[in-house]
Amino acid sequence: MKSKMLMMVGVAGMLMSNPATEALAEVSVRIGAASRPAFVIDRPPTFVRLATPGFSVSVGAPYDIVRSGNFYYLHDQGQWYRSARYNGPWRNVSGRQLPRQIRRYRIEQIRNMRDDEYRVYRNRHDNSRRDDRRYGPGNGPGRPR
Repeated sequence: MKSKMLMMVGVAGMLMSNPATEALAEVSVRIGAASRPAFVIDRPPTFVRLATPGFSVSVGAPYDIVRSGNFYYLHDQGQWYRSARYNGPWRNVSGRQLPRQIRRYRIEQIRNMRDDEYRVYRNRHDNSRRDDRRYGPGNGPGRPR
């Protein structure tokens, strides 16, 4: 019993004599040249063509996507990204790397132009559907049933 007591006192003395050291560790793992953002777009977006600026803008997509030439440009949280496909992979691009016809507009202006054009499209589409119902299949306007 006396030997156990001496051993405990010895261990306690050793613990009290050595100050605790702080251990810090940092781990960083990077695979590939650069990380790319992952945007989930599970189906091809519907686009509305804006004739004046000369590009198309997505309607009903989870992100603002602009199609110009052979590329798609996605705007998210103040950043622009570019891809050759609507579902990525996306690369971050600066404002200078955007096509001139996109670069000259703020995203709010692009959204407003898209909404205006989509309203015109919907009105035309809804009116043509009403005409189809009124006249029936095979009967056009001016031909009574």
